[in-house]
Amino acid sequence: MKINSKITVTVGCLAVHMFFAQQHQFLSVPEFNEADLRKSGSLIEKNAPAEILYNSMRYNILNDISVEKEFYSKIKIYDKKRSEDWLNIDIPLGTGETLSKFEVRIYNLSNNKVEKVIIDRKDQLKENFTKGVRIYKLALPGISDGSVIEYNYKVSSGNFFNLKYFLEYNIPVVYQEYNLEYPDAYMNYLFNSTGKIIKPKYSVTKSESRAGGSYNIFRFGYESIKPIQKENFVKDLDRFRGHLKPELRKLSVGNFVYSEARDWNKIAESLYGSDNFGGFIKSNVKDILPENIKTYFEPVERANKVFGFVKENYKWDRKDGVLASQSLKHLVKTKSGNSADINLLLIMLLREAGIEAHPVLISTIDNGILNVTLPNISNVNFLLASAKINDQIYFFDATSYGSKMNLLPERDWNDFGILLEKDKATSVSFSNTNVSKQEMHVNASLDIENSLVKGTFIKKDNGMYAIESYDVFDVNKEKYKQAFPVRYNIEGKNVEPKLLADGDFETRMSFSGMNMMDVVGNKVIINPVLFLNADKETFDQAEERLHQIDFPSAFNKEKRIELEIPDDYKVLSLPKDKKIATDDGEISFLYKVETQGNKVTVTSKLGIASQNYPKEYYPFFRQIWKVVSETENQVISLVKK
Repeated sequence: MKINSKITVTVGCLAVHMFFAQQHQFLSVPEFNEADLRKSGSLIEKNAPAEILYNSMRYNILNDISVEKEFYSKIKIYDKKRSEDWLNIDIPLGTGETLSKFEVRIYNLSNNKVEKVIIDRKDQLKENFTKGVRIYKLALPGISDGSVIEYNYKVSSGNFFNLKYFLEYNIPVVYQEYNLEYPDAYMNYLFNSTGKIIKPKYSVTKSESRAGGSYNIFRFGYESIKPIQKENFVKDLDRFRGHLKPELRKLSVGNFVYSEARDWNKIAESLYGSDNFGGFIKSNVKDILPENIKTYFEPVERANKVFGFVKENYKWDRKDGVLASQSLKHLVKTKSGNSADINLLLIMLLREAGIEAHPVLISTIDNGILNVTLPNISNVNFLLASAKINDQIYFFDATSYGSKMNLLPERDWNDFGILLEKDKATSVSFSNTNVSKQEMHVNASLDIENSLVKGTFIKKDNGMYAIESYDVFDVNKEKYKQAFPVRYNIEGKNVEPKLLADGDFETRMSFSGMNMMDVVGNKVIINPVLFLNADKETFDQAEERLHQIDFPSAFNKEKRIELEIPDDYKVLSLPKDKKIATDDGEISFLYKVETQGNKVTVTSKLGIASQNYPKEYYPFFRQIWKVVSETENQVISLVKK
């Protein structure tokens, strides 16, 4: 058998592989050991709330090119309160994948005896839909400090492109292994991953005879992996996590032949030659677009009108893709499709309106950084539309109703893309230069006798904030309304969200609360910022910063609180004004208190001038956020006249 040289370099020589194989058994699920229940802490990370004792992932590709995905995990819980991420089981299923086996075992010690609970009914799983992926979830019952959780499942799939497996988690890993098996006659893979490189302690590369054919087998075993350091303000930490990613380099089944592309031009040629890309984009769209849009005189505004037409009439099914999932006729009938369906249609209609338009292939943030120097169709998962008007390129994403020309959802801003112009492919870099704005306005009055603050709250989102808020609202309108007051820890009612004519997104509600003032005798102490001082954006990381600081976009946030004081009370003391900024003007903060009659008005403004900053900027953010927190926690003192 011929072994790909790159793989050979990665995993070492065959003799060493076979030596390790004799010393180590793969796919050998450990039996339950009571010692695991009695284990009091991790030896890898002293204060870890939990750790993975054993993980095994196996991808077995059969001769019909179907994929069997088998996963087994054993997890030890040390501190339940700090192990929220591990008290649920998530099983993601892609398009066409089915769950064929599922079992959970939970072990606890009770009165020095082992108690075992078995869950093996698939109907106990709850189906969720997140980021275009169907996920089966199970909230584990009866978990306490010391519990051991074992679970395994089997998924049948036709997806032989995405066989990625993460090696790092937010808890340590005692042992884990990755196994890939596939028929040598039909396909070939190359391990070529971005992110942190983690070398296996045990590895096997071999071939064996199976069902009359030769199979390539790769096994990698890892021990004592420390948890990845969690950091806020990172586009997606998964981009930096160590992982294994086999990339398909050759596939030959029947009349279908796929081979490794030497460059993106070859991929472009292949896409345009396929029925569900090139064939789809050649479909007739003559009668779809209204004539008044086609003939609008100004080209940029004409492109915007085409964009608006698609957003108004076609809805994203929240599935990613670079290939159309249906015929144009079916798309026009259903008015719903994946990202390729929607944005390829936009490209076709732009062309119908006399505008030069082309597809752009990207990898969304949660799919990892696109390495443009290593052409592979499996590394892209999303398709955007672009238009060239007066030698300027504009980007569009019609899957998000709140998006605008060159104002894309956060998931799209992942640094690089591949612009396809017929059989020519060009790498492009694009960054979000938009400035987003968020305005929060509170108009409140004090009912001191009942220790009650009540009033109205309006939050107005602009730019990226508007896209994010509207998309969440669009997925589940009632859930958004219910969650809105909970976000501010306030009792709210009459929540009214709406998309404004200019694309901003506004949410209004009335509120009341009894925990926002202290009444002591004839004195009242209250923070005039009320429930808006609990900003979740904190810079309190004690460890050294590892990654650059990322925001959805540059932004300005403004809070304006108008507080009506009862006539029989007067102000005894007010908070102090504050104004600070970094020398380069990148970060600024203003806090101002004004009084007029019986009304106190507080204005708080925070400005961030860029989308991202080098990690060395972290101390400046920490310092200013500390000032913001201290300033916004100042109080007003009132006294009865």
